[in-house]
Order: sequence, then C-alpha cells, then structure tokens
Amino acid sequence: MATKEQVEELKRTRGRKLMRIPGVSGVGIERGNGEDAYSLVVHLADDDENTRAAVKKAVAGEPVQIVSSGRFRKL
Repeated sequence: MATKEQVEELKRTRGRKLMRIPGVSGVGIERGNGEDAYSLVVHLADDDENTRAAVKKAVAGEPVQIVSSGRFRKL
C-alpha cells in the first residue's frame, strides 16, 4: 500500500499507458485499511494471463491490484 499522493502520481504517469493495453477496461484508486493505505487498481475485461503480464510490466514493480470486472459501459 502507498499514500494517496503516491498512487495519484502513479495513475497520472502510467494510467494512459495502462488503458492502451488490450483487455484493460479501467484504472482507478482504491482506499485500503488504514490512513495512508491506497493502491492503484486496474480493471480487466477478462481475466487473461497475457493482459495481467502486460499490466505488471507497465507498472514496473509498483504495487497494483488487478481485478477482473468485465467491460465497462456508458450509462
């Protein structure tokens, strides 16, 4: 886990790159347990190992949660 500022910076610097990965449907920030416990969350359209590997490579060792959430639709 990281501070909110650290995760916001990670999203700002890597968010667009992550969204260009086929199979990624969203990038967000989630608060964990604790005052300074935040993480970058990458949502996948399908739980695919190649997509997971590409996400991990794109964040280069930074903490990230990868969640299979399906495709997002505009309401």
